[in-house]
Amino acid sequence: MTNVTFSVDDELLRKARKVAVDRDTTVTQLLRGFLEQLVASDESVAKQRAEEFRRVTRKLARDAGGVKFNREELYDRNVLRRY
Repeated sequence: MTNVTFSVDDELLRKARKVAVDRDTTVTQLLRGFLEQLVASDESVAKQRAEEFRRVTRKLARDAGGVKFNREELYDRNVLRRY
């Protein structure tokens, strides 16, 4: 496990220690728990956004009727007007 060092206001640390004592834990465990929740929440949001993107793209996808286009045809507006 890696150690992390950072600066914190003395008053904030005093209050954090009191919270830790009240919860029968340590400031380190409080911080670890906070970081775990932060990462889990962020991953959850990312998964929700990815699923929403997949849902929207499925909804907007159109069937090309089996027609395959090459690069030149994709940029040729006259070809696309036929479909």
